[in-house]
Amino acid sequence: MSRDISFWRKVVYIGVIVLLLFPLFWIGQPATRTATGSNPGGVLAQLRAQNNLSQAELGEIDPAGESIKLATLGLRGVAANLLWEKSFEYKKKEDWEGLSATLNQITKLQPNFITVWEHQSHNLSYNVSVEFDDYRMRYHWVKKGIDFLVEGIRKNRENPRLLHYTGWITGQKIGRADEHAQYRELFRQDMDFHDSLNSEVPVDKGHGWDGRPDNWLVSQLWYQRAERAVDAGMVLKGKSPLIFHADNPMSMINYSTTIEEEGVLGQTAQQSWYEAGQGWAQYGRRQIPTSWGHNVRLGEYEQVNDELARMRERLEQLAPGIREQIKQEKIAQLDPKLRAALDIPEHQLTEDNYRQQMDAVAQTGVTHREVAERAPEANRASAIKLAERLSDQELMSSRISHYRSIVNYEYWAIRCEAEQTKAAVDAREFLYKAQQAHDAADLEMARTLYEASWHQWRKIYDQYPRLMDDISAEELTSAIKRYQRLLQQLDEHVPADFPLVDLVRKSQERDEGLRELYQQLGESISTDEKSEAMEPAAKEPANKEPSEQPPPDDAKPDTQTDAPDATKSQPASKPADEAKPTDEAKPTDEAKPADEARPETEEAKSAPAKGEAEPPSSEAPAANP
Repeated sequence: MSRDISFWRKVVYIGVIVLLLFPLFWIGQPATRTATGSNPGGVLAQLRAQNNLSQAELGEIDPAGESIKLATLGLRGVAANLLWEKSFEYKKKEDWEGLSATLNQITKLQPNFITVWEHQSHNLSYNVSVEFDDYRMRYHWVKKGIDFLVEGIRKNRENPRLLHYTGWITGQKIGRADEHAQYRELFRQDMDFHDSLNSEVPVDKGHGWDGRPDNWLVSQLWYQRAERAVDAGMVLKGKSPLIFHADNPMSMINYSTTIEEEGVLGQTAQQSWYEAGQGWAQYGRRQIPTSWGHNVRLGEYEQVNDELARMRERLEQLAPGIREQIKQEKIAQLDPKLRAALDIPEHQLTEDNYRQQMDAVAQTGVTHREVAERAPEANRASAIKLAERLSDQELMSSRISHYRSIVNYEYWAIRCEAEQTKAAVDAREFLYKAQQAHDAADLEMARTLYEASWHQWRKIYDQYPRLMDDISAEELTSAIKRYQRLLQQLDEHVPADFPLVDLVRKSQERDEGLRELYQQLGESISTDEKSEAMEPAAKEPANKEPSEQPPPDDAKPDTQTDAPDATKSQPASKPADEAKPTDEAKPTDEAKPADEARPETEEAKSAPAKGEAEPPSSEAPAANP
């Protein structure tokens, strides 16, 4: 009896197993392709294809990696975590070979773990490269970091983060390192490297002014490919869309800035800045997803504010005089101390009454809704609807303004426009030639060129005062200090009518040398004013603009009009010989790159820094990313 029960139990088990094979086959059947057509496969295969989760959709399959996965017997997540911890030990010990080998093993186990590709490429380009004294060997390891990212892109097809980071290293590491002059020249000459990259990006479209590939323009090609991947539906993880899309036009801006520093001036630089401005304007038209759940366009700020002004005016027409009436009522209800604080002039405010004034202003503020609710009855319904729209529009304006401030949108738009003018072209060419003459010890010629440059810079700052507060002004102050040292060699002082005295005044708080210069200029100006008061007929007014001294004919740059010509010309003068690079500082273990340190927020400003990128943020891999 027991034997019969055992027999029939086995028959039932076998029958159930056979029956389960049918749904398993239906669910797990792989997709296949034949000469007559293709089979989409089972449910899981179709879901993988729809969500781009299959290995065939993600990228190339690595036989060695697949073998290692099988050898871990399903514990590859555990193995990857152990290797990840080991990599941190190697990093602390600065054992770069051990770190490199460990990260390579992780890529075999989990080729779709994006952070590992970023860390290893950074390790090769930044950490390993600086171990060598010869800049050519350093450049070799920078290339290996880029090659590693390209391998990661092949295994993670069209991953926007890897594409973007490849552009970042190509631009920032080669273009910002201490040896950037040597790196850029090596990159231009590296035909084998260009051929290897041509399979991923069209390097021939990244040629600079000399007809050779430029690292900034090639980095822009990587950024553009990353943008195309996002536009095609690839999910952007761990990066702010605002910063992600800004790097494409910033590459052209960085290219324009760099060639000017290298002495490529005149119409060539003018055309480059024109293209940079076009790219920045296109960025302003792009819809940027925000953390508030809607999109904004940075270039629409003026239109939004114009519409706001019209809506406010319309509300005042629907409720004439109501806003001021409500405000006076609120002022009458204020505490006497707060009411008195409202009338204190700004220059007389102290810490205490400033706080009181702010409280008073907050308590007497009038909302659009309050105005609308007290509008005449015939207009009240329309006024309330308009007040709601006004509040939404003001919120949109503030959010666009916030995002614009993060990437310094207004500054770069003005900079691109200003750099295309003839005054900017002349100012930079005079300054470049002045520095060359100074280096050649031709002091009189250098002084003439410096002073011609200052007058052109004065024209630029008069037309674009916003530029005086930012990066280009900081670069100019070092030239002013060189001019001061030149005059000291001639036993002279900077004249009191120096055209850029207001720039010196703005910068003197950050620079001791400029502080001393401003004090000298201040004393000279004060003395001139006293003399003028004593002998008004004997002097011209102290604030009269000095006459512009023209430079010698051979120093005058040959430029056209403010609008750039479509045809690029050769540079007006060649760059001076490049100096031997200094050793590059090693990135710290805890540092993070500017664009990686804020994966989900956009709270830090994005004005390009002169420093290099730092390591991607460290994060432990999930068991099965």
